[in-house]
Amino acid sequence: MKEQKKIPTGKVQRASRMVRTGAKVGRNYVRHYTKKIFNKDLDRAALDAKNAEDIYDELSQLKGGALKVAQMLSMDKGMLPREYTRQFANAQYSAPPLSGPLVVKTFREQFGKSPHEVFDEFDLHASHAASIGQVHRAVLDGKVLAVKVQYPGVADSIVSDLRMVRPLAARFMKTSSAELAPYFEEVQERLLEETDYILELKNSMEISQACAHIENLHFPQYFPELSGERIITMEWLEGQHLKEFMQTEPSQEVRNKIGRALWEFITHQIHELGKVHADPHPGNFLMTPDGRLGVLDFGCVKVIPDDFHRTYFSVLHPEVRNNPKRLLNVIYDLELL
Repeated sequence: MKEQKKIPTGKVQRASRMVRTGAKVGRNYVRHYTKKIFNKDLDRAALDAKNAEDIYDELSQLKGGALKVAQMLSMDKGMLPREYTRQFANAQYSAPPLSGPLVVKTFREQFGKSPHEVFDEFDLHASHAASIGQVHRAVLDGKVLAVKVQYPGVADSIVSDLRMVRPLAARFMKTSSAELAPYFEEVQERLLEETDYILELKNSMEISQACAHIENLHFPQYFPELSGERIITMEWLEGQHLKEFMQTEPSQEVRNKIGRALWEFITHQIHELGKVHADPHPGNFLMTPDGRLGVLDFGCVKVIPDDFHRTYFSVLHPEVRNNPKRLLNVIYDLELL
């Protein structure tokens, strides 16, 4: 995959790329409906595929909040046409990576050294790239490591990115930009946290330790001394990303094992830790050679307030569930209505 030599970081630069994307999509519509005049049977699949490709190409060059929204939209199979879902899913771990010189620059800003001065070996070509950062393989003292490097300018552009992309998301979701405002406020809060690698490192170590007892899960070891505001270093996990593994059509027994591990992982966090891994897309899980599920990336963690937890799970009690008045009060308390 071709590497990016730079990322547009200024608001004007990024806004102009979004305008250019809109113009491309507009031209695609004109071409499609012009052809439809002469071919009444022409369906939208080709139009959706072309629009999805053009939008993703631009968002993948911007990275950051704009690309993250595309990734999030791809998670709901019923929200977008299939062509968009398939294309946007690339943002999970197959986005175009940054070139080596930008990675070296980030290391010098963080550690005052190049990656080859920090590690015995460091592959300047990223193994995986997503919306906020990319992962490089490194070796230190014989131990193979995964080094996550945040893209430059991502944190500073999130607010403006989400403001630009909200009308586009509203169109996809067939709703108004105003109705999406509360949703995007939550997305913005989580994304700003996701660019805080110090917080991510803390969450990663805390949750990994608290969930280490869960059968069939595997968490990488983290290295705070080799991490910083824009770099996180952890143990390298071998394996297949969950999406790729499921395409091998594993047995029902293996599927059940994965499902149980995920269920115990999520419920333990919710009920015992009061926080939860809130970005569970397939790119953040992989199947290791020994059959365990590796859990990656704690950048997006949602804290669950005690009052919300208590109210939300009260609907499981028969005295609430079977009492329409009490159930309605709970729904109002949760602001579902």
